[in-house]
Amino acid sequence: MNTGVIFLSILLSLFISVFVSVIVMRFGSRFALVDNPNYRSSHSNPTPRGGGIGIWLAFMIVGIFIAKYIIFSIIAGAVGLLGFLEDRFGFSSKRRLFIQFVISALSVYLFLGLPASASALALSLFWIVFITGTANFYNFMDGINGMAGLSGIVAFGLIAFFSLIINRDPEVVLMSIALASGCLGFLPYNFPKAKVFMGDVGSVFLGFVFASFVLKLSINVSMFLCLIMFLCTFYADAVLTIFYRWRMHKPLMEAHRSHLYQYMSNELGLAHWKVSSIYAITQFVFGTLSILAYKMGLVWQLAIIAVFWILFVFSCKTVKRMKPCIK
Repeated sequence: MNTGVIFLSILLSLFISVFVSVIVMRFGSRFALVDNPNYRSSHSNPTPRGGGIGIWLAFMIVGIFIAKYIIFSIIAGAVGLLGFLEDRFGFSSKRRLFIQFVISALSVYLFLGLPASASALALSLFWIVFITGTANFYNFMDGINGMAGLSGIVAFGLIAFFSLIINRDPEVVLMSIALASGCLGFLPYNFPKAKVFMGDVGSVFLGFVFASFVLKLSINVSMFLCLIMFLCTFYADAVLTIFYRWRMHKPLMEAHRSHLYQYMSNELGLAHWKVSSIYAITQFVFGTLSILAYKMGLVWQLAIIAVFWILFVFSCKTVKRMKPCIK
C-alpha cells in the first residue's frame, strides 16, 4: 500500500477532526448542540456535543475519495447523519432502533448478498443484530471523558494493523486509519477534561463501522473471535450490564447509569481519565493478545477470551462491592 496515501489519510482526518471539534466547541450552543446533564449523566455542566461530526466527515472524505469505497461509505454515513439528527432533535428509542436495523440490513446485504437458504438467513439476522447492537453498545459506553475517543483509537488502530498485515484489505486499512486519526484529533477537546462531547453522530457511527468491518473481515470463526476482542471492554461492560438488569427485572430500554465504568467514575469518584485509560489499556492488551492467539490457533483464542471474561466479571463484582464515596 502507498505510504503517501496512508499519511494523507492520517493528516487529513486529524485536521478535519480538530477543526470541527473547535467549531462545535465554540458555536455548538447556537445550533442547540448542547448536552444538558440529567440524573444519569457523569458531568455537571452543559457541554457542546457533536464533536464526532469531524470523525464522521473525515471518514466520508477518505472512504469516498481516497479508499473509493463509495457504497459502504454512504451506508455508514447514513448512520452518522441519523446520529446528528438525534443530537439535534432527538428521536424515540423505538424509531431510532428501527432505522438502525434497516441500515444494518443494508450493510449485511452489501457484504453477504441476499440469503439463499435458511442458514444464510439466520446468519444475516445474526449480523444485523450484531451491527445494531454494537452501534448502541458504543453509544452506551460514551458516558465519560475520553472513553469513546481512546477506545476508537485502539479499536480502529488494531483493525488497521490486522487488515494491513493479516487480512490485506486496503479499503478497511485506509478507513480505519481515518477513524483512529479522527478520534485522535477529537481527543484533546474531550480528554482529560471535556470541552466538547462526541455525540451520537460519533459514538453510534463508530460502533456501526466497527461491527461492519468485523463482518467484512470475518471469513471464518477464528477471525471473528479475534476481531471482537479489539472492542472487548465495551462488549463486556454492555453485555454484563444488560444481563444484570435483566436478572433484576429492570427495563432494558430505560436510561440508566449502572455500567461498571459509570460506577467507578460516579459512585467511587475516580477521575474520568483514569477510568477511560484503564479501559483503553485493557482493550489494547487483550486486542493484541487476540492477534497473537489467532496466529497460534483456536484453542489459544478461546483461552484468551475465557481469561478476559473471568477477569472482567471478577473485577466488576469486586468494584461494585466497594462502598460509594461520600460527596
